[in-house]
Amino acid sequence: MMRLIPVKQAENILKQVCTPGKSVAIVLLTRKKDRSLKIERSEHLLTVTEQGYRNETKHVLLDNHEGKAILRQAFKREFPRSHEVYISQRHN
Repeated sequence: MMRLIPVKQAENILKQVCTPGKSVAIVLLTRKKDRSLKIERSEHLLTVTEQGYRNETKHVLLDNHEGKAILRQAFKREFPRSHEVYISQRHN
């Protein structure tokens, strides 16, 4: 189920995703749904898939602190002027 949330709330959710834990899958979409950011966290791996300005997938180990920087950069790139984003979360 997709719901519309403020960008600040989405940024806080992304910060929580960078901490190791249970498997999580999050999809963020713009209001027009033409750009997206998909984040999947398994026990030790973070997968970030961008579709929009860039179409690429990055895999990052959760041990190093590179994940937060990659997520922040991707979020700013895909949602530069957005005030609200659609979010879909799935916890495994």
